[in-house]
Amino acid sequence: MIIKDLISLDSIEKELNIPYSTIRLWEKKGLIKKKNHNGTFYFSKAQIKTLYNQIFKGLSRKFNVLKTKVKSNFTIVELFAGAGGLALGMENAGLDTKLLVEIDKDAGATLSLNRPNWNVIIDDIANVDFNNFTSDIVSGGFPCQAFSYAGNRLGFEDTRGTLFFEYVRAVK
Repeated sequence: MIIKDLISLDSIEKELNIPYSTIRLWEKKGLIKKKNHNGTFYFSKAQIKTLYNQIFKGLSRKFNVLKTKVKSNFTIVELFAGAGGLALGMENAGLDTKLLVEIDKDAGATLSLNRPNWNVIIDDIANVDFNNFTSDIVSGGFPCQAFSYAGNRLGFEDTRGTLFFEYVRAVK
């Protein structure tokens, strides 16, 4: 809802395409002030537009992918590869990916589709024989829920926690 130069929090996100969280942060930092009108909080539309332009003027909302022009001699094996975000970063850093292992069929299919030249194994890591692969780097993040405060913190008593040992096996 808009009253004169005032705009409600919901309307800011819809009309100005500025996230609710950004407005709350600006308010918390004292960059903008809220006004109470009949129990609903409003902000000055002009003030928000001015602040937004000051912060983002000349900046593109797009990002540039950094990619080296120098190829590294280092090779990499990635475990628990997901859809390949880390592998793509390693490729952009000039590393040569030798193998990616992912159990999830959809994620593995995404890897294979986007990088057909990558050697992708879509299988349980316990079934993979690493004796035929050598690399300088082994990367990847085994599932951390078993150790995380966000999880049940059962550690190695949680099946996902035991995947750490598969990671160690691959490194050996």
